[in-house]
Amino acid sequence: MDSTRIGLTSLFACILAVLAAESAGGWVRADPVLVTGAIRMFDICIVLGIIYAFHHNFFVIGLSNSTAASGFRQGILWSAGFGILALLAAGILLFAGIPPRSLIQISVPALPGRRLIFLMVGGIIGPIAEEIFFRGVIYGFLRRWSFLLALLGSTALFVFSHYLTGGVSFIQIVGGIVFSVSYETSKSLYCPIIIHTLGNLALFGIGMGG
Repeated sequence: MDSTRIGLTSLFACILAVLAAESAGGWVRADPVLVTGAIRMFDICIVLGIIYAFHHNFFVIGLSNSTAASGFRQGILWSAGFGILALLAAGILLFAGIPPRSLIQISVPALPGRRLIFLMVGGIIGPIAEEIFFRGVIYGFLRRWSFLLALLGSTALFVFSHYLTGGVSFIQIVGGIVFSVSYETSKSLYCPIIIHTLGNLALFGIGMGG
């Protein structure tokens, strides 16, 4: 991660491209999950294209072959740690007579085929797109001033984007902080991508089990 190289021009280009894609998606009359998946895929491609056009590499947003292995490894370790904490919290809730699943409000499709698409979009495509934009671009741009500003700024925008599309939960606030801290410590965007992806898949899997 070389955060000082995220320039103002590339930042604005990414923001405008993502906002244009999100706005255009609102006019499409089709399956919402498929539309969301298509928009997120476009977000990934256009942001990566802009970054490469301005910087001629992806290292500037924490994506490089040299950090891939360590990023994946640290992402798995972070996820395992949170998994253990989640199991302990679930045990405490059960002991208190509170079903843990009752605290996870996720609407999932009923049909198996649509559930698979839902998992692909919400559990894989969405997290990748969000990490590239919020951590790779937004955090990377703000990081030139301080870690705290980058953490607060990228997390605030991450949470605000979820507020506009359906509300904010405590999980999203904590998630934004965790993704930023993991990116800062690992210097690899692969780390928060792994944490975000596995976390979403776990939450959606629990929701589907209800």
